[in-house]
Amino acid sequence: MEIIEYKRLTTNELSQIRVLWEKLNQTHLNDSIYFKDHYARFSFEERISCWTKLPEKNFQLLIAQTSEFIPIGYCIATINANQGGEIDSLFIDSTFRMQGIGKILMEKSMKWLQKNHCKPIRLNVSYGHESVIEFYQQFGFYARLTTLELIENEK
Repeated sequence: MEIIEYKRLTTNELSQIRVLWEKLNQTHLNDSIYFKDHYARFSFEERISCWTKLPEKNFQLLIAQTSEFIPIGYCIATINANQGGEIDSLFIDSTFRMQGIGKILMEKSMKWLQKNHCKPIRLNVSYGHESVIEFYQQFGFYARLTTLELIENEK
């Protein structure tokens, strides 16, 4: 079994997760029922634009990497003034799933959010990707609201 190292990066180092994020976006594209056009057009630059505007103290990017320094997973958590904290993005490369890496990244991220007195702590699950809900429930996350979004016709 490979040795996995965990490391915190800054917003200036977001490019290190580009390949992983693109795999996550492709997963969402494949799983999406109604918003395939959104995921097909969604770029890494667009996704990270909100994170790069945050003060570093309100942003945490944890990566899991191999002993050869190859990123294999990440978790991004953010603190939103007066709105609590959020697990913004979590992804583990399929080759390394079921080894507890996601659990470790979640635990570390939640600990950071709790240390910063974030209440509530939220996360979003894309429709069509409900297979991850059971994973999040083991950390105490449960559905509170369902948000619907109008599909814009493309002409």
